[in-house]
Amino acid sequence: MSAITFLASSKPFIIPVEIKEYNSCTVFERMEDFISLWVSEVDADGWGEWVKGLFTLPYIYEISGANNQLFLLYLEKHLEEGDVLELLYFPNQHAFEYYQRKLMDDPEPIVINVGSLTYQNKYGTYQLNPQKWLEELRHKNYITE
Repeated sequence: MSAITFLASSKPFIIPVEIKEYNSCTVFERMEDFISLWVSEVDADGWGEWVKGLFTLPYIYEISGANNQLFLLYLEKHLEEGDVLELLYFPNQHAFEYYQRKLMDDPEPIVINVGSLTYQNKYGTYQLNPQKWLEELRHKNYITE
């Protein structure tokens, strides 16, 4: 089983220099530090026509590492006011059509607004603490199937 995650963005998604530098590290103090964040355009890797109808934003990528600290660092330091991101996670890329149907039949979006620091899922809307919103987000599901 091989999971796959897609990201759509309101503007081109560029991995910042400090994350690129971290991605190129080869020695880590702890196993938990062995993480990375990378994106590739879906048209370049063959997923383009499969996923375009699933997003409302123009720039679509396959992303690896959206569930780790580097992605949260990107949200904290590089997301600008007005930027919008959409993420879709498929637990098994070989069952893409099944998950696509499931998504279309019963969407359960998670909306995170970093401007107002709110987290919204099917159960309600929650205010995130301005001093530790990233820590709170780290303990919430922001990527689900």
